[in-house]
Amino acid sequence: MRAMDVETVPERAATTPAVRLDGVRKDFRRADRTLAAAVDGVSLDVAPAELLVLLGPSGCGKTTLLRSVAGLEQPDEGRVEIGGRVVFDAARGLDVPPERRGLSMMFQSYALWPHMSVFDNVAYPLVSRRGGRPAKDEVGARVEQALELVGIPELAGRYPGEMSGGQQQRVALARALVAGDGLILFDEPLSNVDAKVRERLRAELLAMQRRLGFAAVYVTHDQTEAMELATRIAVMRAGRVEQLGPPREIYDRPATRYVAGFVGIANEIPGEVMEADGERAVLRTAYGPLTGLAGPGLEQGADGVAIWRPEHGRMGGPEPDGPNRWRARLRISMFAGPHIEHHLDAGDVACRLWSDGSDAGGDEVWLSVAPDRLLVLPA
Repeated sequence: MRAMDVETVPERAATTPAVRLDGVRKDFRRADRTLAAAVDGVSLDVAPAELLVLLGPSGCGKTTLLRSVAGLEQPDEGRVEIGGRVVFDAARGLDVPPERRGLSMMFQSYALWPHMSVFDNVAYPLVSRRGGRPAKDEVGARVEQALELVGIPELAGRYPGEMSGGQQQRVALARALVAGDGLILFDEPLSNVDAKVRERLRAELLAMQRRLGFAAVYVTHDQTEAMELATRIAVMRAGRVEQLGPPREIYDRPATRYVAGFVGIANEIPGEVMEADGERAVLRTAYGPLTGLAGPGLEQGADGVAIWRPEHGRMGGPEPDGPNRWRARLRISMFAGPHIEHHLDAGDVACRLWSDGSDAGGDEVWLSVAPDRLLVLPA
């Protein structure tokens, strides 16, 4: 099926996951000969036309997991399906090679052939196919269509060394699109271009993915990139998926302290869990009891932490009404374009707050956070 053609998708294809991972594990041997799990028993599905982002710091296992889907790494355990077809099964000794998995991949380095023109680079997945090479006229038409989609039809005759990083990125994307595979894997494809170009390319990539309807698995350590692109985000830590969900859920209701701190800016106030009843929790802190939404795994009497985002706090001179208020000292304020960023100290706890600059008060201020904007999680 060509990614650039509009076709009727069979009902089974619409319901079968584009990717299914079941208990995938990949171990690497350390210098001391002990084993470390780069991917530790990951199971998840990627729906057709979904853009799943694997997000996490260096060494969390996200690239190893992507390469396991591509067939560039052989897991030690587990099973991988693409479009309902098993392409890897450790128990059966099955390992379909990358070129037969029905996917395309866009690398961080772009991996363009320097001695080939843009046209020939984009055509390469078509002309190198075994047994199913399209006719020359069809290859030309599909390459032209792919270059048009990414906005560089005029560069067909150039070579990679004659282009900017942003243009090379578009060539690599056109090459991934031209094969017409229903699944494209992205390994930090925008990390080598400057910030302004990266913003534009993110928007263009998402628009193309929505228009063409291919499924994608996208690796990045950039939180903004993940939030803007993803249908769902899998936040990874030490080879495992710490939380999987839509971007707003990951941001507003992080399941763990790690997720809260990695995705966006999180202010933290430590304390002891006084109450944890359904959706509501109360944390005993040095500033009095704080009431908020209860995160998973809370236990009464255990250590906890109150989490709140900089845009959810309020600052002022007069003492506010209601719960969740405490005194703080304003240390510095900085203009950040859309908002003013205030850095404050409340005893030993530092925090950041964003405002429009109209807050009243001097160096000594009151801070407050509404209970539905404060989240209590296990420490």
